[in-house]
Amino acid sequence: MQLLKLAQKYPPRTFAALKLYPDAPFADSLIRVLGHRYPEQLYDYAQANNKLSYRIQGIEDDPLIVSIVKMARNPNKSGQFYFPFLDNIVKEKTTIEEIDAVKNDPVKYFRLLVNTQMDYAARAASGDTAIGFKSLTHKLEQKAKDDFVAKINGLHEMSDGVRFRSIQPLTAEELYYVAVLTDGLIYTSSYTNGVYPLMMRKANNKGDELLKKLSFDHYRKFLSQAAAYNKLQNFLGTFSNKQDAADLMTTFVSRLEKSEGLEDGVDVADSYASVYETMPDLAAQMLENVKLNYERSRSGHDQRGVAIYNILYKLFLSADSSNGVDLTKELGIPPVYSVPFSSLKNNEGRVIAQVYFYGDKDGMGVFNGFLNTYGDGWKIDRSNKQWVVINSTKGEPVSIYANRPLPESTGEDDKAQRALGTYLEENNLQPAVTIHRGHSYYANTTVDYMAPSSKIVFMGSCGGFNLIDSILRKCDDAHIIASKQIGRTAINRPFFSLLSEKLRAGKDIEWMPFWGEFRRRTSAPGFEDYIPPYKNLGAIFIKAYKKETGETDI
Repeated sequence: MQLLKLAQKYPPRTFAALKLYPDAPFADSLIRVLGHRYPEQLYDYAQANNKLSYRIQGIEDDPLIVSIVKMARNPNKSGQFYFPFLDNIVKEKTTIEEIDAVKNDPVKYFRLLVNTQMDYAARAASGDTAIGFKSLTHKLEQKAKDDFVAKINGLHEMSDGVRFRSIQPLTAEELYYVAVLTDGLIYTSSYTNGVYPLMMRKANNKGDELLKKLSFDHYRKFLSQAAAYNKLQNFLGTFSNKQDAADLMTTFVSRLEKSEGLEDGVDVADSYASVYETMPDLAAQMLENVKLNYERSRSGHDQRGVAIYNILYKLFLSADSSNGVDLTKELGIPPVYSVPFSSLKNNEGRVIAQVYFYGDKDGMGVFNGFLNTYGDGWKIDRSNKQWVVINSTKGEPVSIYANRPLPESTGEDDKAQRALGTYLEENNLQPAVTIHRGHSYYANTTVDYMAPSSKIVFMGSCGGFNLIDSILRKCDDAHIIASKQIGRTAINRPFFSLLSEKLRAGKDIEWMPFWGEFRRRTSAPGFEDYIPPYKNLGAIFIKAYKKETGETDI
């Protein structure tokens, strides 16, 4: 009876309990019910050689269980290749033999995944959710990243002919999934020079027909991504009917409260800053549609909808400073598009910044170049053996503390970072600005050590964009500058120089004009992969939603 109560109250734990009591008289019934609900768990337990596995294998009149057992007991350990197709295997629309014929060919296997995804998406649009749909999408995401995007990202310094050779055989639909399922990982140039134009060419430049073939699967993610890469206007311009494009953007911001989780809301939030900068008329339409959905939710007493649309409306309004929206007052979050200088000063009126350097072979050169950025108006104190201090001699008091890139082979760089952190803490010098200078594999260390008081965080390292969530967990109010590609000194140095000038002048950091000035100061390739804080609206949307609703598990 205890097992039955557990199954009713905590169904995901039931298989673990059945492993302890495989001879329970109702074990077969629980296996049948929970196997359909949690096929991944059934697969895992069927792989073992124990009494529960034998009991699972003994059920021979349930097509789903029989199919999963066949995958799990495959002597070639290839179950991971089969599981994404589970529903179609059960329905005898796909066979193990068909999968075996393509599983070792990256393009053919990806094609089978995409065709199955399109099949499942069409069924989902009709209210029929395939078993294992999430597992299929997860596998598709993994293959898109590993077999295609990792390759074209890695060849970013090669000619386009060499770089994009691996994606030439892919269809428009396959290229669509390569793009949307690697959002945040695919380099700007990989998208704008390779995946997107090839996709549109293979779709005969008919974006509306492409989305219809895909049953609009992941369309919000696609539109948000296209906006971020400044391709949304181009994409909507390929629609044969302009009203269809307008209707799509209306749907884009509608019924977000019906979506599972907040991913669709995040996509809408992330898209707005780019749309506001490049397509003001569309931005105005989005703002009006968000307002209409807020009113609809309020009149229908839908509290989730009210929360979602209230946050989006306030976020979008704040893009225009003339609206005078105080996000701290309205949503309990700091301003999105600016950092007031007053918020960066400590009790003594001084701005404290901390820079993390690492002692690999590149570290010393980068360190010396960083120090050379500070000439007239700054004085460098080199008296400490583990760190230096750069103090302003003109304007507002600003102190920049940077550990020396001492040899990593002996752990001296780590000791210097820890010593500097202790010194700052003991002297109540709380950094408002944190800068990471080092390769991506050091970035997690910077996040671990950085002060929670940080208001501006610069992660100019390869893949830094993926650390945004970790940083926000450490520093709730941080404005984050990150790179999706390799951090480049020719881009980083102008940023530090401009930021330092603004701080010394005591000016608020207004990100939109700041980013325009930053762009004018650098001509190095890769600038487009640096993401300004105001384009991280999705993360801010989630934070505001949690504060407004009190929900933590979203």
